[in-house]
Amino acid sequence: MSAAGSEDIRLYRWLYLTVRSGITCSLCLICLGFILSAITKAEFTDTVIPVNQFFHRLLELDPLAIITLGILVLVLTPLSSVVLAVVNFLMEKDRLYLGISVAIVCILVLSLGLALVS
Repeated sequence: MSAAGSEDIRLYRWLYLTVRSGITCSLCLICLGFILSAITKAEFTDTVIPVNQFFHRLLELDPLAIITLGILVLVLTPLSSVVLAVVNFLMEKDRLYLGISVAIVCILVLSLGLALVS
């Protein structure tokens, strides 16, 4: 097998592990939040947790904050995959795919930033 082929397989394995672990972690957090809400009989009165209260409510083990963290992990999983691809293309010195990947990262970060602001 050529060196380029083995590098591609290594990238695919890392991407697979990144996506799989992100989805698994997200699912565990969301399930934990629902289990905590069933145990504590918590009612979800807030539709959205304000950003300035998120970490405080997370430390209090608020079920809605834990579910929100699970959703945030799920949203950030594709971003981490693209960042991993950027690092790989940077190491391979593949300028075309590096540029495309950086553009995708910029679009994703801009979209997330705009979603948090509004």
